[in-house]
Amino acid sequence: MHPSRISLEEMLAKYDWIPSLTHPPDVVSILRTNDAPSPIQFTQLKTSLEGLKGPPAELEGDLDFLRNVVVSLETRMSRLQSFKRNCETVLSPIRRIPLEITIEIVRRSWKNSLSGFHVFRIQEGPWHLGQVCSSWRNVIEKHCPELWATMEVGSFSYDGKVARKSDRVEILRIVLERSRNHPLNFRFLYHSAVKEGKPDIMEKCFDIMVAHSKRWRAVEMTILPSLFPRLSLIHGKIDWLADMDLSCSGIPQSGDIGAFEVAPKLEKLHLSYLHPDASIRFPVTNLVSFSDVRAFSGDKLTPEYLNVVELAPKLRSFSYNDHSDYSIHNQMSTPLSFPHVMSRSLIELSTSSPNFLRSLVLPPLKKFTLTTMCGADIGEKVIKCLARALRALHEMLLRSLQELVIEFYEWVEDYDPIMQSLVTQLSEVSLVNGSFQHCMVPTLHKLGIYLLDFSHPRIYFINSAFVYMVASRLHPPSDTQRLTKLRLWMEQGRHDLDEAAKNALMSLRDEGLELGLSSDDLDEDPMFE
Repeated sequence: MHPSRISLEEMLAKYDWIPSLTHPPDVVSILRTNDAPSPIQFTQLKTSLEGLKGPPAELEGDLDFLRNVVVSLETRMSRLQSFKRNCETVLSPIRRIPLEITIEIVRRSWKNSLSGFHVFRIQEGPWHLGQVCSSWRNVIEKHCPELWATMEVGSFSYDGKVARKSDRVEILRIVLERSRNHPLNFRFLYHSAVKEGKPDIMEKCFDIMVAHSKRWRAVEMTILPSLFPRLSLIHGKIDWLADMDLSCSGIPQSGDIGAFEVAPKLEKLHLSYLHPDASIRFPVTNLVSFSDVRAFSGDKLTPEYLNVVELAPKLRSFSYNDHSDYSIHNQMSTPLSFPHVMSRSLIELSTSSPNFLRSLVLPPLKKFTLTTMCGADIGEKVIKCLARALRALHEMLLRSLQELVIEFYEWVEDYDPIMQSLVTQLSEVSLVNGSFQHCMVPTLHKLGIYLLDFSHPRIYFINSAFVYMVASRLHPPSDTQRLTKLRLWMEQGRHDLDEAAKNALMSLRDEGLELGLSSDDLDEDPMFE
């Protein structure tokens, strides 16, 4: 009978005899040895073997039939599941959401991605969201320009799938087209030039972004020196620009920069690694934060930056620091006297110029960071700079300063007595209005000292007197601001603390001091290992 004409039970019943199939005991015993069967056993086994020729073939046929049935059922199951999913997809509530609500959902979800997306990573950002369905793709491409207006355009490689170089210019154009007239927030990172003779894709991308300068709002830009002259093209065309971070990748070229001279909404301007003598013209009416980190050029820029501090009515943070990669002895100037300027808005200051510091009057200043000249063959002039800067700090009578940070990029032994003098001054108290308080920076509650030069074996001012100063600040003589946080960054074993002083410093944690030692806050304190 054909297998399809019988039931599964009948099929199995045909083979009910197989489980009971067994050899006689005498044959079983022969199987355990290499003995030959007797003539009677030989005849019995031969007969059994002849009887087994038909059933295996029949059983294999039934198995093939069942396998085909399983494949057929699996195919039908897959089709059924696909049909079910299609029904569920069509009936999905998201399909009934009005267009306006879909737009709002996408917009709100994107607010968590403040850094935007990388333009050339087509598996991320709005590129990825547009792959959900045609409805979403329509919303993202045509109704959400803000999704395309916050981006990163970079020249270095990334993990993951990245668009081919030959497609990148066109991809950037598409992104900018979809961003419509929305203000642009972007990072543009171009760190290294292409080999001669090869197409410079990033240069073309830079020109495209410059062409859209009227829409710039917040920009972080690191570019090659050769592209700086092209910034002149944005002059007078950056009315929306509020936040600008400009850095030079490579050896900077000389020449002033007037690109930001007309920027009525400019609030933040941060400059890094420009030419020492380059002057940057910019408005100060709405300026809130300014930073300039470059190789020190004496006091050429000091009058200009003092003018910024004085004339910027909203200025809250100002940073003017040296970042030298060569000897600066010829650039170091002798003490100069500039007219004193006052700012009643500035609360954060960072500088490595003593002449700049001593010319400031900053009643509301709350945080001050002093950085030493770096990358230099330290000489007497640089040492005197530190002494003058600390003297200027003392003369400023900073009554409201709450945070003091000193960063050493180079260290010489002659710094030690200067810093020991500072520690002494920070320990001194005097009678003010009938109560004792610390003479220097009485409201200090955060102190940081960072020694970033790893070549010197010993720092002597971190000693028992230093611990005494910290303890006196933690427990001031009257009801004034107490020191709450101390950060020390140096290699292990470079301090001059004996065991008692070290234990005394560590015990201040139990008295409420937030103490961070070395480059991390691990319990084992690597500075003391």
